[in-house]
Amino acid sequence: MKKHVVIIEDDPDILDLLAGCLEASGYRVTPLAQLESVEELITLQADAFVIDEHLPVTSGHIICIILKSKPETRHLPVILISADEGLEHTASLCNADAYLLKPFHDYLQVQSLLDKVFAVRA
Repeated sequence: MKKHVVIIEDDPDILDLLAGCLEASGYRVTPLAQLESVEELITLQADAFVIDEHLPVTSGHIICIILKSKPETRHLPVILISADEGLEHTASLCNADAYLLKPFHDYLQVQSLLDKVFAVRA
């Protein structure tokens, strides 16, 4: 069964490219331009999350903190993405499993990070 990855990214071009790359790599992807609620994320039954740090309503690290505090999602990998130079520090503070700075040299970097995170958890 394909791993299900939820991407939350407000830039439609980046969202489309990430979704296309991960789908081509064999993942099932749910792309979200915005987040209505954390409960919405829980109902999606994802295997992992790729979350932009700078979203319009709430920051990616806040979403990560909430996901890591819920019994249903605390074990799921979260990858934060951003152009923010302080992303490494932010990711460590919110217990994100990985982070990736924008601009990506190659969208396959996200797929490679997911593969590594899933391999560690196997």
